[in-house]
Amino acid sequence: MTVSVLTGRAPAAGAGRARLWVCAATVAACVPYLTLKLAWLSGSTVGWNDPEAAESSALYVGNAITMGMDAVAVLVVLAFTFRWGRRIPAWLVLTPMWIGAGLLAPIALAVPLGSLVQVLFSSEPLTTSDNAIQGWVYGVVYTGFTLQGLGLVTAFVLHARERWPDVFAVRTKDVARGATHPLQVLLARTAAVFAVGFAAVQFFWAFGGTAGLSAEDLDHRGAVLRLADGVMGLMALAGAVALLAIVQRSGRPARFAVPLAGVWIGAGATFTWSFYGLITLLSQPELLATDSASALNLTKLCGLLAGLLMGVTGAVLLAERDGGGAGDRGDADAQSASPTASSTP
Repeated sequence: MTVSVLTGRAPAAGAGRARLWVCAATVAACVPYLTLKLAWLSGSTVGWNDPEAAESSALYVGNAITMGMDAVAVLVVLAFTFRWGRRIPAWLVLTPMWIGAGLLAPIALAVPLGSLVQVLFSSEPLTTSDNAIQGWVYGVVYTGFTLQGLGLVTAFVLHARERWPDVFAVRTKDVARGATHPLQVLLARTAAVFAVGFAAVQFFWAFGGTAGLSAEDLDHRGAVLRLADGVMGLMALAGAVALLAIVQRSGRPARFAVPLAGVWIGAGATFTWSFYGLITLLSQPELLATDSASALNLTKLCGLLAGLLMGVTGAVLLAERDGGGAGDRGDADAQSASPTASSTP
């Protein structure tokens, strides 16, 4: 028996030893960040070179929001591990997981690789001495983010394989196209256009281009940030290509989970970081008056639209697949199944 992709529930299963270890490691990776944020919200200036900068009201709000997001990550990994998580509607765990994967995946890829490249091939320090925050804070925060990303993805895969086994099944037959297929193709192609524009700018910056960057960005620009730009460009393209590979086929790819993972991470990263960049830019009026503001706005807007359209297309695809019934059985009888069925025997 299969279950609803967006709202279904699977038979509960006890958490295995591996899942418990993954959960414990992920929660432990969140503790340093949560502790640091709690200290700052309590008025501590630990880790700050400039105590006055820590007193900003905007920074206080930002710390409260990011602490809340990390607390949600703890709840999500617990839901992926224990029985009660199967009783939560799928959309309620998929949405924060999509956002979390999008935020953490570029960090998990770019920070370790960028740090290694900078240590091996550059004499520049990993952090600048005039930064308001001490260097060890970056090490604690980004190491924690990397471990959190790996733990969340692992816990999610283990959870998803039990809850939606059909997604991971290898298909030898095509799945009939649904009624929304033309819309899916249109959305995917439109998303690809925005993704290409976004990726082109990211690659330009990654390979040393400076147009559109502010003077402050250039002062702090090293191997890590340049590699992060390249990773963002690759993720946007990977998400767009994977989505096109799914929706433009005559049916579902044999290994559906592989391109779906590409869309999931690519769309999430492109959307979340572009949205964050726009919010950051709009929250600092002094930056809006600079010559680089328009270029940054356009780039982030392209990324926002690309990620959002990819996410919407993926949601439509999964919702139709969930309701169609045909894709869950993959045989001749499935072609006559009711298009409104939410589960199939």
